[in-house]
Amino acid sequence: MLVSPIVLDASMTAAEVLTRLAKNGLWLDPSEPQASAWISESVALLDISPQDAARQLARPVAGAMAAIRRQWFANVLWYIRPIGFVLDRCQSVPPEVTLLDALNLHEPDSRLPIALPQPGRMPAGEGLVLAGDTPVAVSMSLPHAAPPPPPRREESSPTISPGPPPRPAPVPGGAGIGTTTGTVERYMAPPPWAGVDLGETRGGSPAPSTAPPERVVQTWPRLDAPEYVPARKKFSVVVGFARERQREVSGGPVTLRAPQGQDQVQLTVELTAHGVEAPEGWTRPMPTSLADPASASVTFLLIGIDPPGPEPVHLTRLEIRYLMENGEVCGTASKPLVIGEAGQTALNVRNEGTPWLAQPPTGSAVDLTPDVDPPDLTIELMKPDGNAARGNYVCRLRSPHKIKAGRGPFPIDFGEDAKSFARTIVDRIRLYGATALVDNYLRAFGGAVSDKLPQAAHDALREVAAITAPRPPAVLFISAEPYVPWELAHIDPPLDPTRPPYLGAQVLLGRWLRDKPIDDAPGATAPLPGEPVRIEKPPVAPPREIPVRHMAVVAGIYPATSGFRSLPEAKVEATDLTAIYQAIPLAASAQSISQLLDAKLEQNFVPVGGADAVHFAGHGEFDPNRPDASVLFLSDGMPLSSDLFRGARYGGAQQPLIFLNACMIGIGGEMLGDMGGFPGNCLKGGFGGVLGALWEVNDLLARNIAMEFWKRVMPPGGGPGEPIAEVLRDIRAAYALAAPFVPTYLAYVYYGHPRLRLHRIP
Repeated sequence: MLVSPIVLDASMTAAEVLTRLAKNGLWLDPSEPQASAWISESVALLDISPQDAARQLARPVAGAMAAIRRQWFANVLWYIRPIGFVLDRCQSVPPEVTLLDALNLHEPDSRLPIALPQPGRMPAGEGLVLAGDTPVAVSMSLPHAAPPPPPRREESSPTISPGPPPRPAPVPGGAGIGTTTGTVERYMAPPPWAGVDLGETRGGSPAPSTAPPERVVQTWPRLDAPEYVPARKKFSVVVGFARERQREVSGGPVTLRAPQGQDQVQLTVELTAHGVEAPEGWTRPMPTSLADPASASVTFLLIGIDPPGPEPVHLTRLEIRYLMENGEVCGTASKPLVIGEAGQTALNVRNEGTPWLAQPPTGSAVDLTPDVDPPDLTIELMKPDGNAARGNYVCRLRSPHKIKAGRGPFPIDFGEDAKSFARTIVDRIRLYGATALVDNYLRAFGGAVSDKLPQAAHDALREVAAITAPRPPAVLFISAEPYVPWELAHIDPPLDPTRPPYLGAQVLLGRWLRDKPIDDAPGATAPLPGEPVRIEKPPVAPPREIPVRHMAVVAGIYPATSGFRSLPEAKVEATDLTAIYQAIPLAASAQSISQLLDAKLEQNFVPVGGADAVHFAGHGEFDPNRPDASVLFLSDGMPLSSDLFRGARYGGAQQPLIFLNACMIGIGGEMLGDMGGFPGNCLKGGFGGVLGALWEVNDLLARNIAMEFWKRVMPPGGGPGEPIAEVLRDIRAAYALAAPFVPTYLAYVYYGHPRLRLHRIP
């Protein structure tokens, strides 16, 4: 079975661990100091007892697992422990003791991660499943548990030396999820979702049917940089294009296109990293000759910063972005880097864990197809340190307009992992949603989200708003984390004082997911002109327009035997949409969903292939303890995993818009690599836009919102529709008119281009 782990870092103190676990609803006793403080803070203004609040916030400890990341020199070691065991040990030591010592972790105790399976398949064997450098699941069999703790460690933190420091003997039975013994046995009860079948991948997608360009040149990303540098010493990084693929550099094949007679393309290169300084700047123009792309290169001068932690090296990544003339990112690539202590000229190799320099890189193919109407502002969050247990990110700003706010990179620190920071909203909306305090809470939470953006992002928002006035600016938010609801960032003072002061109600806002493991084989070669190419899913940039010939409407009709309450408004919603748009009606059944995802629909007994627009009305749920946290429910009560959408046969020439009008489907997650949940898996399946709700939505309001949305983006009488983000901006603005405040209006999150329009085809 798969269990979604809580990610911890071995350098965290016991107090930090207990606080993070409390924020995830995990404790042995709600009267424990950290748990009690979190419960009291969550319900400070509510007229309910701490006992009632604890019951609403608590998650089952039995079966919950921790994935513990430890940096040991330039290696990353992973340990798996039951959450109950971690809680027990952290409560038995002084609060300032590190998790490394509280659990008495040793190098031989660590376990190498197991291979990442193909989408939709269960991992082979037991252990921690990593996607790139991010843990996404623990694969385990019952009734396994962790071994008893080894004797207390006495050695001090290791320092660089010619060889490995002395190590204690390995723990009998191995590490992580070995034999069931001792006091940890009670923490290993099976969670309620044991045995969930993730389904099968329905791979393959049709190749895009585009005419061959007038001039095509094939090349590869180039990133020449050392693997190791000592701090405070200058070093150079060369970025450009290469004639052959560099094995240590990520990024897919590059296709340079230009009209006949054009000999050069104008590109800009951005470099981003954590733990280094760039005294001469992070951006370089790079004109590229089509006759010889490999001759184009730029050089960056960098200086490493002293490692900030107890280890003698700092682990980071050099990430590059290729930009077109309008500032739009057209491709990415990366390479790992180790920064040592000043004066330490060589990297000592260790034989435990995974070397940082051997990590799977991330990147994407370069696509030079320009956006004719790019967003007014793009905000991108990257994570060069690759440590999911820490909330350190780097922010970049881009705009086709001339603005004074800098481009960055700007550091962002959530103070904890982004997942714990973001999940608070789900718990507290459940607590506050039915009270008059919901507006107070949303403003407070929105302020916390807003504070995480660098001041330059706030300045850039106001600059582009002044430039585009009276129309609202279009903003694209691209993030390496799928959790934080940036739509709720509180803008004070608001750009438009007549609307609620939340980013999603102030601007035309779209989100996108970019960072993901590249799956090209190291020996891959660029396809020749005319040969089919692998479809990038999701593409580097979201589509600007989606032609709609066929719409599909899925309705969840729940009889008493399903175990769910009926949704009468959802049935009316689906019936009306089917009639208005002559849509293909689909029952919420396994067979119908299979036909939809396989692009094998029929209308009036005639095969029509795939849908271009999809609407689902029914029940949804979010369980943060599951490896695939969000599920839809079919009419018979069967849960529908978002992983199935990951294998959808869309992408390329057909990228549908999907509106999942169900509770808590818009929440991001992680599913065996990449961004998961329904947003990430739908984009991986080739959908060009995804709408979903962050929390529970009112049945009647959800129907009214759906009808307004579709009538405005696809007018029933024909003619051009409005941009999707513009309609959602107005829907969120209705929150200010509701009496009392109804959070349903602010629940909807949208992944797609902020100016995306649907174009109906008769």
